[in-house]
Amino acid sequence: MLTQSRGRGVGRRAGRLLLGGVMALMGSAVVVTTTASPAFACHGLLYANPVRGATGFTFEVTSSFATASNMTAQANNGTASLSGTTWSTGQQPIIATVTGLTAGQSATVQFNASLTGGGTACSSYTNAALEAAAVAPTLSTATPTADGFTVDVTDYDATRYDYVVSATNGGAATVDSNGLVTVTGLSPGQSAVLTVQVTAKNGSGFTGTASSTRNGAAIDPTPQPPATPAAPTAVAGDSAVKVSWAAPAANGSVITGYTVTAHPGGATCETEASERMCIIGGLTNGTAYTFKVVASSNRGDSAASPASNSATPTAVNNKDLAINKPSVEPGSTVTLTATGYQPGSSVDFYLFSSPVYLGAAIAGNNGIAVLLAKLPPGYIGQHTARAIGIGLNGLPLSQDIAVLIAAAAGGGGGGGLPVTGSHRLPYLAGGAVALLALGSGLLYTVRRRRTAGTPA
Repeated sequence: MLTQSRGRGVGRRAGRLLLGGVMALMGSAVVVTTTASPAFACHGLLYANPVRGATGFTFEVTSSFATASNMTAQANNGTASLSGTTWSTGQQPIIATVTGLTAGQSATVQFNASLTGGGTACSSYTNAALEAAAVAPTLSTATPTADGFTVDVTDYDATRYDYVVSATNGGAATVDSNGLVTVTGLSPGQSAVLTVQVTAKNGSGFTGTASSTRNGAAIDPTPQPPATPAAPTAVAGDSAVKVSWAAPAANGSVITGYTVTAHPGGATCETEASERMCIIGGLTNGTAYTFKVVASSNRGDSAASPASNSATPTAVNNKDLAINKPSVEPGSTVTLTATGYQPGSSVDFYLFSSPVYLGAAIAGNNGIAVLLAKLPPGYIGQHTARAIGIGLNGLPLSQDIAVLIAAAAGGGGGGGLPVTGSHRLPYLAGGAVALLALGSGLLYTVRRRRTAGTPA
């Protein structure tokens, strides 16, 4: 029988204190097993007092011989290390530490040492990291079917867990070998709550049970308005912001178009269903804007999207908008010359206050777009012409210039000298810019016409 001297007992108590410090460094809860004498002996080495943690374990190493030196340790899993390589009677035990294990994983440590008198020790010790609590399964969003829905268990692991699935409202749930859960037995449009429970298998390294839930519904055969669009993306330019977005789910409806609204101010733009980008012009440089999108359909409008990122327009140089006749009669033809646009891009021209699309022109290699535009009949008073496109810097650019439409007096043809953007009217998006004749604001609400060459 092995015995232990008083001095050696003091050494073991100190060794257990050292064990606690080592496992604290491992950053985990520990389980300590204490024995009155070494728990295992083989070929001269003794192992005792194991301490298990979440990522490994430690234990004491001594010898039945007076001295063991040149000690080495090698683990088949994880990494083994020793607090020393030589032990003599009366000294604290050497602490062997194994780290890098997963929950419940075992490791066998192989030892070699030189013993007093020239002998050699060769033996091994096996233990395991602590088991971890079962982890709740991760579930995908529900995909509707005619009589229920399906959900994927994205971290499905049948080697670790047993799975039990159930559904409310009379639904029947099953799970296949790939982790696909199928709920059936629901009426069209009926919803149910799916529960997926996992129970850890013996030897898996985990213990206990955990569960997750997911709401789902069967397909509703009645078409609904489009789903809420995702938050759009906004890119600021000069007095303008380009807004783009993704098409939402149609939900059985036919999407007919989109409306984008700026905040603050309420300036808007509209597009056809096939267009998912527009430029809102006439914005105030230095003001931060966000934008929301609404999808329209034959079944009504969607809810407004979440707000876009914030975008703040900033003025640039090397731009201008000119008109050859600052004062004209209703229905007259004017020449609008817009400078500062990306060569080859399309520049759209509008007339405000009541928005009228005048046409588009392609910017030449010099960045100038020229439009010969016929003004609409019946428009009298002070108005604003606006050019919207992509500037030389690749960012959206909006420019305004004042246009006075006056009724003919005695057959006069109107006219005057050409005017450039230096006489441009300011635009307050959604605000009240007092117009001399109509007294109406310059709120930009225009269905944008796409033309060849317009950057997307």
